[in-house]
Amino acid sequence: MRKFNFNKIAITIVITSLALFISCANEEDVFLSYEQETATGAETRSTLTATTDTITFEGISSIYMAGPTSYGENTYSAYSGTQIVPYVHPATGLKFGLNGAGGSSPVNFWDGGFVISDWNYKSNISGTSGDWWYSYLNQCSVYSGTDGAKNGGAGGSSNFAVMFGYVDFYNEGFGVERPRVEFTSGSGVIENVQVCLNSYTYGVIEYGNTFGSGAATPLRDVAGGEGYFKLLAYGFNGSTPTNGGNPVEIYLARYFNYLPVVSPVITWTDFNLSGLGTVTRVEFNLVGNDSGTYGLNTPAYVCMDNVVVTK
Repeated sequence: MRKFNFNKIAITIVITSLALFISCANEEDVFLSYEQETATGAETRSTLTATTDTITFEGISSIYMAGPTSYGENTYSAYSGTQIVPYVHPATGLKFGLNGAGGSSPVNFWDGGFVISDWNYKSNISGTSGDWWYSYLNQCSVYSGTDGAKNGGAGGSSNFAVMFGYVDFYNEGFGVERPRVEFTSGSGVIENVQVCLNSYTYGVIEYGNTFGSGAATPLRDVAGGEGYFKLLAYGFNGSTPTNGGNPVEIYLARYFNYLPVVSPVITWTDFNLSGLGTVTRVEFNLVGNDSGTYGLNTPAYVCMDNVVVTK
């Protein structure tokens, strides 16, 4: 009669059970690992599909450019030639245009908005005199680069955007809109822009003019101990304000007791907008304490370049 080796059978059963347990544990680990990697992968894929572009305004058609002089005659509907059209950046769909562009009403730079420019006169040119270079007749010039050489953009480039417009206690009742940039489709994060004062605004800040608080009063001499001029940016995703409805801001000039706290920004300077989060548009406003009966006295212009967008 054959004898069974019960000890050997028991050892075999234990080994088999242990192998099955390890196998199941490994399968569970693989399953969990797959789920974790899938979740992580989804985030990674989302990150990887986001693209960051820098809008430099270089190499674009003349139909987007302010001219034929640094006044920008083609930014007004009365111009006898072809009026400027909004610029839409091909990769991001971010639009820079005049307020109301695309509607049925005439569009004019005095209504606010953005135009693209390559002018950079920083002093009077032949045939001009007085305060020509810091007057509205030179409103499309940036105070940067080699005077008149068309290298006033950030990093010595040619092109940049000029923004005009503001809303304050005086004009808000007239239906005035803040200048804005907006995505023609979808949304994105406007990470950063570089800003610089235009010639008209810088000249008035530095030397004053007859529209300031008293004839030819520079911003540093505004009564009250402080003189300032700053740019604010508000984000919107559809109709919903982002960043809790709060703007991000940067001083373009600030004086206290006649001394500069922030010197006028005449070198291209970073303005971080990433705090506004994902937006469909950003609205800008210019504010300052040199205001009178008719609102802001400081010319409401600022130039922008190298707009960094993630979409």
